[in-house]
Amino acid sequence: MQNNLSLRGVTIPDDPQIITPKVKRSILAERYEKDEVTGLPKFIDPKDRVVELGAGIGFISSYLVTQLGVRHAMCIEANPTLCEFIGRVHKANDIANVEVVNAVALGDTRVPGTARFYIREPFWSSSLDPDPDYVSEVSVPERPLSEILRDFEANVLIVDIEGGEKFLFDGVDLVNVQKVYLEVHTRKIGLHGIKACFDHLSALGFAYDQRVSSGGSVLFRRVRRRSS
Repeated sequence: MQNNLSLRGVTIPDDPQIITPKVKRSILAERYEKDEVTGLPKFIDPKDRVVELGAGIGFISSYLVTQLGVRHAMCIEANPTLCEFIGRVHKANDIANVEVVNAVALGDTRVPGTARFYIREPFWSSSLDPDPDYVSEVSVPERPLSEILRDFEANVLIVDIEGGEKFLFDGVDLVNVQKVYLEVHTRKIGLHGIKACFDHLSALGFAYDQRVSSGGSVLFRRVRRRSS
């Protein structure tokens, strides 16, 4: 019988094919997604409808449901193996109301097709970038981010896509989204990439929220227009 790990109230199957030694050490030391779980309780409301891009092993979605009372969430994950594991994590936590979609989200300036996704160890290093070396590659369906958000009626977007955030918001209609919680990857996109990402969000009416942001996990809130 397979053992389970526990992290901040979330049960995670201890499968060595996914939970490799480096991942396991991070979980046992409670370093895994530490900035995210520090910030999430400060702005998440149980009534929020959350779309998560780059869902990894399903920890954040499970934390949202089991610890913060979120009732409506969707996981978008490019790695099909992780999609299967997310289902197992959700089952281990008695979660049945979170949809898991194997896809890559696109900005509206691109035509959807298929993307090459490069898988590495540990899993959180996987990305759309073929550099550095990778273990394997898979073809993944692409879906417009605006369409995902509109169909799900999301008001919260969580993003951790290993550098893919650089141009994600270029020309995107964030529809009814009020909060964007974003992990920035400076080593992948550099300062110019961070500026591009922040500029796109600013142009869409979002502002940096210093009170919640910590380390590489940054919260943007939609700013209401002042009445004249």
